[in-house]
Amino acid sequence: MAPFRIDDILQALALEFAPAAQKKGLRFTVVPCGLTVMSDRKLLRRVLQNLVSNAIKYTRGGRVLMGCRRDAGRLRIEVHDTGPGIPESKREIIFQEFQRLHADDEESSGLGLGLSIVDRIARVIDSRITVRSGPGKGSCFAVDVPVAAVSVPPVVATPQRGTPKGLANAVTVLTIDNEKSILDGMETLPGGWGYVVHRALDAKQALAALEAAGGRIDLILADYHLVRDDGISVIARLRHAARRPIPAVLITADRTPAVADQAVAHDVHILRKPVKPAALRAAMAHVALRASAAE
Repeated sequence: MAPFRIDDILQALALEFAPAAQKKGLRFTVVPCGLTVMSDRKLLRRVLQNLVSNAIKYTRGGRVLMGCRRDAGRLRIEVHDTGPGIPESKREIIFQEFQRLHADDEESSGLGLGLSIVDRIARVIDSRITVRSGPGKGSCFAVDVPVAAVSVPPVVATPQRGTPKGLANAVTVLTIDNEKSILDGMETLPGGWGYVVHRALDAKQALAALEAAGGRIDLILADYHLVRDDGISVIARLRHAARRPIPAVLITADRTPAVADQAVAHDVHILRKPVKPAALRAAMAHVALRASAAE
């Protein structure tokens, strides 16, 4: 057990689950929280991952919302959904092994072990899972954790050995995605690692961000499927405007050979969705090192 900022987990989950929510047409919102909690970071993240995953899985339309409420000396982390809801008579059995409410839902395959495991993990870290729900009214699953007596400031990464010259303290990243919630997560993660982050919803905003930065964009992170464009063509336009081959990472769930061939032809690194923070950071470092070696 150790103190850490709960927002470190919240924003990582915002990035991790945004593609799954987008695929189902759901609005997925994560409300930031600046409080420091005392818990086991890995186990608490597993609990929240399961709650968010279930919310997205069982919600056919509408939204999933994750946010926090302070209650005395504890913080309650809530996951709301607009799913089918759970009858009061069945709220207890959902925490039993091999129990599933929506057995005839084709998206709900599995043994029904999820909430049973989540409940056990919560007990291990001295927390508890609560649920508010009703048929046709959606559900709210929550886990409570102690608020730490000390505050932990946001982590700002220091340059590591092997960081390319010119890409150390003031690395400027441009993130491009047509989903604001994804941009929020992409801004939080690289920002926490010490990068200066610019953001854009489309090609027009991306070119404006490049101009606002005086042409100094060190790395581009672009989603492939944009509203009226694709990430590779936007990267090409930015490079043309900057008159140099800006290192770039294409983030996509598209696994077709055509997209892969396009990326190779334009010297763009591919990162597959769903994106995990460690994989994103590794991809950014790889592209930066490769670009530095080519100079």
